[in-house]
Amino acid sequence: MAVLMRFTSASLLVGLACTGSATTYAAETSGAAASDPTAAVNYQDFRYRYFDIADGRERHSFETEGAFMLRPSIKITNELRYVSDDRSGRSEQDFNQLKVKGMHLSQIKPFGIKAKLALGVEWLKDLGDFEEGTGTGADQIAPLAGIGWTLNDKNFIVTLVQYFYSYETDNAFDDDIRQTAPRLIWIRSLPSIGGWFKADLKMSIDHEDDENFDQTLELQLGRMISPKWGFYGEILVGDDVFDSNAYDVGVGIGVRMMY
Repeated sequence: MAVLMRFTSASLLVGLACTGSATTYAAETSGAAASDPTAAVNYQDFRYRYFDIADGRERHSFETEGAFMLRPSIKITNELRYVSDDRSGRSEQDFNQLKVKGMHLSQIKPFGIKAKLALGVEWLKDLGDFEEGTGTGADQIAPLAGIGWTLNDKNFIVTLVQYFYSYETDNAFDDDIRQTAPRLIWIRSLPSIGGWFKADLKMSIDHEDDENFDQTLELQLGRMISPKWGFYGEILVGDDVFDSNAYDVGVGIGVRMMY
């Protein structure tokens, strides 16, 4: 399985890089911006992710994620997941989680650097069954604050932090969720292939588990094939590199629609 995943990941990234070069710079920039949580863009992604969990367990996740600008300064995002998971000892399929986020965006210029401040709150609704491995075990509210830094016309950095608070938990879920989640994102636009590269380091401090620190890294390489449509491949790094409880390693593919 590990060899197959490495081969699949390499094939995805090589295919993305080697597909023709007719995409305009504007399309490539918009595709990169959709990977930036603080960018004012409308888009919708459709993706598949495979996770190798511990002890030979696997998860297949079918997801859609997007954003809509209600106003130039008001951004609404959505994310819905459907999973097939065998961590309970048998294969189970169900909707996993719905996320809806509202953010207010404003232009700022700290230290003379062009940036965007994002303030908002996210609602996370558990849709599955925690005992069967398809649910998260809790409904949550997560306020957030972030800054998107425009270093130059090709490089963007996002620093963001969220606090996750569970207001309702599944009977099988023992603890409440009280987590602080810093996040560091680097996005580089790649005009040579009409695409972008994204490195997304997601961290978590669990206040219900002796301040346990957890982290995962998501790597994404994408390309716009027209101003409206693009695609990308992902490598998801968990416990194979970091001391993470979420998963060992994963891969993903996705289609991006700008509108």
